[in-house]
Amino acid sequence: MKTHAIVASLVAMLCFVGVGCSKEGGSSSKSSKSKRLVPATAAEVIASSDYKLEHTTKSGIQCYVRPLTPEIAKTISEDSPDYEFLNGDEVSPYYFLVLIRNGKIIDVDAAESAMTPADGMEVMGFVIGRDPAMKKMLKDMGKK
Repeated sequence: MKTHAIVASLVAMLCFVGVGCSKEGGSSSKSSKSKRLVPATAAEVIASSDYKLEHTTKSGIQCYVRPLTPEIAKTISEDSPDYEFLNGDEVSPYYFLVLIRNGKIIDVDAAESAMTPADGMEVMGFVIGRDPAMKKMLKDMGKK
């Protein structure tokens, strides 16, 4: 799962360069019959007591985080619309990361670009800063 998190983070960073905001403010064009854990609109995320605004980028992208227990995180399948927001693994705490810009959730399925490479790097720095294992690894690399 740790490899999944690192690969997913790197893919997410690369995808964010070409990521856009969904037209409806939703997180995905995929439909799901089960109850979603990530609200479909930015307004719902912002209003939810489950999500906390932890970071805002220089360009105004808001990073909302919802901590998850490992039990809940492990029930989220790869085909779930919530999966694209899932971060963490057995070593680092699980959480949802929902990015919002201009009142819309930024998702990987949207067509128009919403993030610059600088935005992607700043968000990636935020994600790395939340990951104790990644911070330790980078600190150890700096010692060499």
